[in-house]
Amino acid sequence: MPRLVVIEGHEGQRRQLEEHLTALEAAGYPLSGKFEAGDLDGGWRSLFERAGTRGLFAERQALVAEGCDSLGPFPDEMSGCLEDEGADAVIIATFAGDTKKVFSRGILALRKISFLRADPSVPPWKRKDWLMNLARERGAKLAPDAAALLGESIESQEELRGELAKLHLYAGGRTITVGDVQALSFDEGGRALLSFLDGVCQARPRDVVRALKYLRQEPVLPVLTSLCNRLRPALVMAAFPRSQEAALKAIGMGSGKDYALRMARGALSVFGGEAIRRFMLGVVRLSFLEKTSRSEGWPGFEQVLWELMGSSGRLPPP
Repeated sequence: MPRLVVIEGHEGQRRQLEEHLTALEAAGYPLSGKFEAGDLDGGWRSLFERAGTRGLFAERQALVAEGCDSLGPFPDEMSGCLEDEGADAVIIATFAGDTKKVFSRGILALRKISFLRADPSVPPWKRKDWLMNLARERGAKLAPDAAALLGESIESQEELRGELAKLHLYAGGRTITVGDVQALSFDEGGRALLSFLDGVCQARPRDVVRALKYLRQEPVLPVLTSLCNRLRPALVMAAFPRSQEAALKAIGMGSGKDYALRMARGALSVFGGEAIRRFMLGVVRLSFLEKTSRSEGWPGFEQVLWELMGSSGRLPPP
């Protein structure tokens, strides 16, 4: 009888599959085959029968069945076919979505199925610490400001994992720096966004204009969100002028020399707290409208953006 491992559909599914196969092989379960579940005529029964067929010299094996949504609900009467740790065969079943309609409560109550679900979402203010911990687990050395820049610039946690792996390989044992991140983790669009964010925080209108020429080709919401994340520490410092360090620590920023924190301090210095508060209120409104039929798009965003930039006193006269 086989053991059943289920991987639900999410962006990290391929990584979880490969990691689990590696762990199984180390435990003595070599991969004996991958196949599409939709090619099986007898549904779940055929899948379990296939797991019971092993090669002449194979004592244990692992099989991967892709697209198990096509098999339909798991039959309750097959619960006796499920086995815990120590089974001779392990079936890894992948799904395109969740499995709420596949396994009944009675089957789940047996606790004989292992589920690999999506990793918990990491909020923006915790991504730096999450990346630092991930780097330590992989034996990589990651500078805190490099972690902060990665965390604020890339939304996808799977993409962040991939970037960290690439940077670790490139660094070759030394500490991964902000310069490494800037050089390797941004395509043309990413470099334009980074130039835009830095240009806003340092009140450099020429840099902002140059970046906007490229960024306007994309949806406004990701750019708006990135700028909000960049200015969030500045808003917190403006709201708690007498206890800035404690307020920053509460949102996971700390008091170090992180790249993003340096930029936020610079923005607070050139714009002032009141201008940043007005801007953040404006973009909250725009973000809400983007999800309705009253979206103001790039014109609405640029209006509040240039109002913020104008508060620095560094815009050229009209």
